[in-house]
Parts: sequence; C-alpha cells; structure tokens
Amino acid sequence: MFKALVISARPWQWVKSSFLLIPALFTLEILNQHSWLNLSAGVLGFSFVASSIYIFNDLINRKEDKDHPVKCHRPIASGALNAAPAGLFAILLVGIGLFLLLSASRSAATFGIFYVAIMILYTIFFRLLYIVDVIFIASGFVLRVEAGAALINQPVSHWLLLCTFTIALFLGMIKRRQEIAALEDQAISKSRKVLGDYPPLPIIDGWINILAAITLICYALYTVDPATIAKHQTDNLLYTLPFALYGIFRYQKISLYGRAGEDPTKLVISDVGIRFAVILWVLAVGGILYLTKAV
Repeated sequence: MFKALVISARPWQWVKSSFLLIPALFTLEILNQHSWLNLSAGVLGFSFVASSIYIFNDLINRKEDKDHPVKCHRPIASGALNAAPAGLFAILLVGIGLFLLLSASRSAATFGIFYVAIMILYTIFFRLLYIVDVIFIASGFVLRVEAGAALINQPVSHWLLLCTFTIALFLGMIKRRQEIAALEDQAISKSRKVLGDYPPLPIIDGWINILAAITLICYALYTVDPATIAKHQTDNLLYTLPFALYGIFRYQKISLYGRAGEDPTKLVISDVGIRFAVILWVLAVGGILYLTKAV
C-alpha cells in the first residue's frame, strides 16, 4: 500500500514547486544562506500540498479514470489503493505542507491555502469547463510564484507573474491538445467530456502558438522594464531571452510529436535539450545579476 500511496502523491511532479524559487533567483536571495531554510520549507511544503490535491483529484474522478486508457492504471482508479487510506494520506500531506509553509512565512501559507481552495474548486467543478480548466491550472503556478516572493519578503514584478501565467497556459493547452489527440479514435465522453468541448486541433494549435509568443513578449518586456532595470541596475537581462526562446520552441516541437506533451513534467525532466536551456537560463540570470551586484 505504501508504494500505491507514493505513486498517487506523484512526487515527480514536485519539480513544479521550483516556480517558488523564481523570485529568489531574480533577487539573488537564492545565494543567501539565511534564506535557504525558508525556501526549502516553502518548496517542500508546497510540494506536499500539491500531492494532496493529486490524491483528492484521483478520489473524486476515480470512476471516470477507469475508462481512460492511461489513468485507469492509477492506484485509486485500478483498485490497488482504497479510498479511506488515500483520503487520510491526503489530509496528512496537506496538514504537513501548510505547517511547513506557515513555519517559513505566514503569507506563503496563505497562498498555499488559496492554492488548495482553487484546486478543489477546479477538481469538483471548473475542470468541466473548457479553457476555464486550463486557466485554473495556470493560476496555481502564479500562486507558487507569489508564495516564493512571500518566502523572501520581496515583491514580484507583474511582468513575471504574467509570464508565469502564460507559460503555464502554454503547457496546459499542449497537455489538453495531446489528450484530445490520444482519444480521437475513442469515445471522449467516456473518459472526460470537457475534451469534447474543445475545438478541432488546428484551432488549439493556433492558441498554443499565440501563448508561446505572449510568454516570450512578457519576458522580454520584463527584462527591459524601467522598474526592472532600476531594481537590478542592469539592462543585460535582455540577453537571457534566447535561452527562454529556445526552451519554449524546443518544448513545443518535442511535445507535439507523439504523446510527450501529455505529461509536461516528465518531458522537461527527460529531455536533455530542455534541461540544458533551463540550466543556461538560470546561470545567465544569476551570473548577470551577481556580476552587476559585485561591481
């Protein structure tokens, strides 16, 4: 049963909690040893909270998941894990997660509570509304960034929040697109009716292209924003844009071949090119800000 509980918690999805570190990266607080404890507690706490939502989602949708070609293998849907222990484990995870967030920052814990509330609403109702479902998922990433800013007691640029929101929409829309493509030869209504409400794939592909462009524009505008330049005393962040562009374009190319885009986390972790782009982007941002501060 322990293995089934761990699988249901989806620890490989904890990489999404790295979004909490974005404000720390852009303020160099990530290099401050005094901030490490709060950041570690915050990232781990949000990861536990997210895992509790995954389990809650599987509990609510277990009957529906049984008819899905992939989700039917999840422990709860397959019957390998009973509802009672799964529910208790979810409660334990959310309790520990919120406690860790509260120990690091009261504001971060508040964002964690907002995340739980929004994701519960999503699971029960808003996941049934096309486009709205992806918007709710994207809002969860924005809350991660807001929580990360609260952990270091620093404000976060609205451009960065917009960039976070649009890239999350980009990832979410590709995921939906691939789910629809995978079910083209099957009865969509049996697995998830909302997928049948989405328009034909060429229209969704257009949305994906728009979201990719908006994400890059938002990030570019952040790097040249007078407030950003004044805060960091440099306009060189613009030179980190090529890494972001490469990562987004490569993700789009790879995810739309086969079914890789159905799980964004596994794709980002497994693809060497995307990992390389992310690492170079982090090093470029950190290096530019660190050298500017040193001078």
